[in-house]
Amino acid sequence: MNLRLTNGKIPIETWIERHPIMLVDPPKRALFDSLFTKSVPAARKDVYWKVLHARLEGKTLREVAMDLGITRERVRQMEAKMLRMLSTHYRSVLASEIDWPETVQPLHDNR
Repeated sequence: MNLRLTNGKIPIETWIERHPIMLVDPPKRALFDSLFTKSVPAARKDVYWKVLHARLEGKTLREVAMDLGITRERVRQMEAKMLRMLSTHYRSVLASEIDWPETVQPLHDNR
């Protein structure tokens, strides 16, 4: 799925049968920076941020590539990497908000 077609939202694949894809608001800059600290050099974070917002605004791969002086393929790769990172983050947040049973009852009591 590409960001250009989601009306300013980020598509997140879930394991929930009724909602296999959820659209969420883009992250704030501080969250974005914290998610990409290990995988993206500090100097490149601004480029990733610009790609994210340009694609959410509806710009094509070509338009973003021309604005940033990189290839369309590189823009596509950056977008894919961001979607993977953001999906992982939002899925973990979603999983932590589900009410899981506090204990799982064993089938047999060995006492």
